[in-house]
This record gives sequence, C-alpha cells and structure tokens, in this order.
Amino acid sequence: MQQYYDFAIDYFQDEDGVFVAKVSALPGCVASGKTLDEAYKNIQAAIESCVEVRKKLDMPLPSNPYSSKNNYRIAVAA
Repeated sequence: MQQYYDFAIDYFQDEDGVFVAKVSALPGCVASGKTLDEAYKNIQAAIESCVEVRKKLDMPLPSNPYSSKNNYRIAVAA
C-alpha cells in the first residue's frame, strides 16, 4: 500500500537573485535554481533523494507532515 507525504517547501531569493527552496521537515534538503520553476524542479529531486536515503538508512520520515500552498507530494511504499 502506498502512503503519501506532503512536504511544505519554503522559498527565498538570495542576494545574487538565485531562488533557494528548502524543506524544513527534511533537514539538509535544499535546492536552488535561476527561476522559481527551476528551483521547484530541483527541490523535487532533492526530496526524492532525501526520502530514498532515509529509507535505506532506516531513518523515519516525519511523523506529522504538514501542508501549505507550496507542496510536493511523494508516494512512499509502506
């Protein structure tokens, strides 16, 4: 059975104009891009990588994922 998690994404623009995306629920899960779209695509890949590594290391996923208007949903096999 598949379980779904919604990860809230926070964005900001640095002093060089680069868009940075961060997922607070996954410490260290950060990505960037020249545009918001690029940052969003890159954070999707980062989330998937972080989740994959956590599963391989038997680290738990956040027990209470939360949602906001900036989400990325990923299916995780239970």
